Amino acid sequence: MTKKTINKRNLKYGGVAAAFTAVVVAAVILLNLVIASLGNTFSWYADLTGKSVYSMSEEFEKNLEGLLDVNYDADEANDLYFNIVLLMDEDAFKDYSTTTYYVYRSLKQVVAMNDHIELKAINSTQNPELIKDRYQKTSSDNYSITDVIIEVADKDHNSKSDLGYKKLALNTFYMVDTDTNEVFAYNAEAKLLSAFAQLSGKVSEETAPVVYYLQGHGEATLEDGADWVALFRDAGFSVKEINLIYEDFPENITKGSILFVNLPKTDLYVDNTDGGVNEVKKIRRFAATQYGNVIVTLDAMTSDLPAFNNLMSEWGVGIGGIVTDKDHDVAGSGATKILADYSGTKDSISKQLLQGTIGSGTNQAPSIFTNPRAIYVYDDSKIIVPTNGRATCEVLLAPYSSAKVDGTVPSNAETALASITLIEGDVNKASETTHYVMCIGSSDFVNPDYDNSNYNKMLMYYSLGLMWSGTVTFDDIKYKAFDDNTLSVTSAQTNAWTIACVAVIPLAFITAGTVVWIRRRHS
Repeated sequence: MTKKTINKRNLKYGGVAAAFTAVVVAAVILLNLVIASLGNTFSWYADLTGKSVYSMSEEFEKNLEGLLDVNYDADEANDLYFNIVLLMDEDAFKDYSTTTYYVYRSLKQVVAMNDHIELKAINSTQNPELIKDRYQKTSSDNYSITDVIIEVADKDHNSKSDLGYKKLALNTFYMVDTDTNEVFAYNAEAKLLSAFAQLSGKVSEETAPVVYYLQGHGEATLEDGADWVALFRDAGFSVKEINLIYEDFPENITKGSILFVNLPKTDLYVDNTDGGVNEVKKIRRFAATQYGNVIVTLDAMTSDLPAFNNLMSEWGVGIGGIVTDKDHDVAGSGATKILADYSGTKDSISKQLLQGTIGSGTNQAPSIFTNPRAIYVYDDSKIIVPTNGRATCEVLLAPYSSAKVDGTVPSNAETALASITLIEGDVNKASETTHYVMCIGSSDFVNPDYDNSNYNKMLMYYSLGLMWSGTVTFDDIKYKAFDDNTLSVTSAQTNAWTIACVAVIPLAFITAGTVVWIRRRHS
């Protein structure tokens, strides 16, 4: 009987090789886990997307530092501090959905690039009273667990929400195509900068501009106009009702303040007798002397308003007829959606506002709803300005050429769905005397039932930033379109790949293994 001997040399080196392989594999796995953990903690990612969707831009960082006054002067007392607050645990927010994951990664990068901002998480389910105390100042302040809250903080990042906070709904970070209802772009940079910008100016109630919500003419109430009220408050404005038949504007208004006239049913009251109430004079003084801004909404239900129309003509605009467009509307839910023709937006201020909202895309986005009424845009000569001032009125959103307008359009006017007028009371003091008038041919412009893309809301945010600061804010920040990674594969290609994966590749490995086995056996 022949005794088989063990080749100790092969065993020795084979064992060492096996042990070395095991150590290398274990080290690779451990290193991978460590790198993955550090990547999540410090946002170490290689962004391979075409539009750098995963990365915050250098323009964003520069704008952010300017808003917080970081290193812009030697006085640290001028630096501002903020908290970004999640309403659930960080891991829960990150893993909640794909949409929260994108936002979470952006927030982590924002915190990493600036130590004046800190990310905090409050479990709103376990701490409802804390949420109510900090972020529900009124009965209408509802929240969702996916909301992101940005609040003023002290240097140690203790909450100072009483000085200002902004609640950002998850869907406002994204752009949605109104026709397909599909998300096609990411707009976190503009949304976050807008929030920080508004909060940077709202460090006390005394410095916050006010939206004076006109009443007394059948306008929508604050409750009926809740979408508008929420938008103004989200932008950092205070909202106060005012009835000019019984009240006057304050003697001194905060820079950036707005008179909001939301769908008036009856005309302004004018009594030209001594001591009589004259609402036209009050509004004219608010706009022309106190340099307040004005936003007006009208629609098909607007009746004849001669006093109000004459006042609007002083701003270069007028009330037109009802607009219809069978080639560019979508009926549904009892309302008609009229799309705007971007090629009709040609002037500088309007183009800059629209560019900030939709970038260079061609998607049909900002729209007018519910049987809109035309806004007539006259030539600039009709605008009443002081001797040392200047003014211009522009079409902000234009209807398509196929649109029909009831009545006769004045020969010296362009037809618009929305307009914006810039007036400088004194060109030598432009920063102090610039104010704007915005007219929109629909009261449902920011109604989320129709504006599910948030385009109209974004356009308003940019416009409010213009009215507050006197300049269009963050015009170098654009939304980022998601890459189209769709693969189109034919049946023949599918069959070819199936054969390759199921038969050819395994057969190649079996053949190679067989050859190696035979050679080693006969070596």
